[in-house]
Amino acid sequence: MADAMELKRDTAGESLLGSLTRFFMSAVGSKVVMAATGLGLFLFVVGHLAGNLLAYVGRDAFNAYAIALKSNAILLWGARSALLIGFPLHILTAIRTVQLNRAARPVPYAFDNKSPARTAAKTMMLSGLVVMFYFLYHLAHFTWRITGPQPVTLLPDGNFDAYSMLVMGFQQPLISLIYIGAQVLLAAHLSHGVYSMFQHLGFWGTKWTPFLKKTALVAGYGLCAAFASIPLAVLLGIIKP
Repeated sequence: MADAMELKRDTAGESLLGSLTRFFMSAVGSKVVMAATGLGLFLFVVGHLAGNLLAYVGRDAFNAYAIALKSNAILLWGARSALLIGFPLHILTAIRTVQLNRAARPVPYAFDNKSPARTAAKTMMLSGLVVMFYFLYHLAHFTWRITGPQPVTLLPDGNFDAYSMLVMGFQQPLISLIYIGAQVLLAAHLSHGVYSMFQHLGFWGTKWTPFLKKTALVAGYGLCAAFASIPLAVLLGIIKP
């Protein structure tokens, strides 16, 4: 009771910004923010995949998706704003969580678990950094148009031919290899990240654990397999110019 009264006195005159900052820097707050931003980024990946899979339908469908996305300012800048805020917050809270975890356990485990789940957990920072650089390369390729082969003609309405950009880019084995390799790391990151996200947000229990593990594996590797299938389909001639 005395500790509660002391905490109340310490925080009574604290501003809203101060309270949010203190929560953000706490162990619980860092995990909650990391999970919430991770969920937002995961939903962005799902939506992005749904649009990209239109490449299998054909040029017109894929270009219509790209033009619709570009012409909808609310949707476009809403997604961009979410990424500009969510990505840095996710990275910062991940770093903060690692720091707090190390401070809580300065001595390593006596037995080093080599299971795939444990390995994925230990490489989350590395895979996350690689995914970040892959995301920047992806923007440079398709949004900023400064890397990879680019179409020299425009569509009749003046927009870039996004379908041709995709096919011409993935016809280059090195570019396809970069994308496929990044998807392998993204799959490992997502599979553990989705599992941890449920845990940090409180969806946890003996009955839920097996289901959540399987869901995380299916979500992470299933999404990335679908992404990786697009450059493979271009290289195999399934998606044609």
